[in-house]
Amino acid sequence: MPCFDKKLEASREELTDSVWAGDGKPGRGIRDVDCVITSKEVLMLADSRGFDFFSLARTNPSLTRQLFPDPQLDRFLFPPQPAHRDKPIAGSSGGNLYFTLQSVVSKNPGSQIQVIRGRNADVTEYIVASGAGEPIFKAARFYGFRNIQNLVRKLKPARPSRMPGGKPFGSARRPTGKTAGLEYTFVEVMACPGGCTNGGGQIKIDDPIVVERKGLAIKPGPQEQKQWLAEVDEAYFSAEEADDRDVVSGCDVPRQDLVDGISPSHIRDTLAHWSGITGVDLDRLVFTTYREVVSDVGKDKTTDTERVVQLAGKIGGGW
Repeated sequence: MPCFDKKLEASREELTDSVWAGDGKPGRGIRDVDCVITSKEVLMLADSRGFDFFSLARTNPSLTRQLFPDPQLDRFLFPPQPAHRDKPIAGSSGGNLYFTLQSVVSKNPGSQIQVIRGRNADVTEYIVASGAGEPIFKAARFYGFRNIQNLVRKLKPARPSRMPGGKPFGSARRPTGKTAGLEYTFVEVMACPGGCTNGGGQIKIDDPIVVERKGLAIKPGPQEQKQWLAEVDEAYFSAEEADDRDVVSGCDVPRQDLVDGISPSHIRDTLAHWSGITGVDLDRLVFTTYREVVSDVGKDKTTDTERVVQLAGKIGGGW
């Protein structure tokens, strides 16, 4: 999903060949990502060249492409047909949480996923219950900074009471019911309310280009943006479904190996093949590391990350 935060992610020093190739030359590496461009920037570039997105056909064009140098990676990256489509229950931010839930279900025959709406549309709780109705796994989805802040407050330990025999300040009474003693095992958080489809890099209904092309008489408000987001979500989830044959990235796999249409073993084999032909171990090729962010309050903002933030905040983005 095109996102402004991916500009920051791509600028990290950890995502350069100097790190994963292990030559020990920080600051001099070639970046893994050449360019990050958001939906809003694509629209801006198209409009600057007189290209009207609203007049495009809804069907996919039949184009030939150049094959990837390695046949196995080519089949993985460009399968003959899509084998997996996200469902609305998976959310609009990649579906990692939903895949985790499906993995738990696949290991517990007869279990089902229960969905519980939170205090608003951006808070959802998921419980995997056994065939007997007993909860065995609990997860949640929190979108938007306000909801994330509420979640973090709940995670903070309660302050001890100074009164003899008193309860800790901030300690909440546990709700009654079967899930009272079951803590969250997985929580998916997203800063953007509504998920990635409503991110800062996405096209909004009040974008000047959209207002002009749609011939809107008045400036759209929150209700119009809500309707616009519903259209975006519908397009996100309404891609063509694959047929009944189980195909995962161009490779037939046993049905028992599939988790929500995805074969974990096939992905592992492909990654091992990639590591083999590049000569780079998986820990450096696939995974990354994170370091503590040092506060720069009162300091001169001269780091690469700060410069990227300033560029991304300008009209049209920085890349």
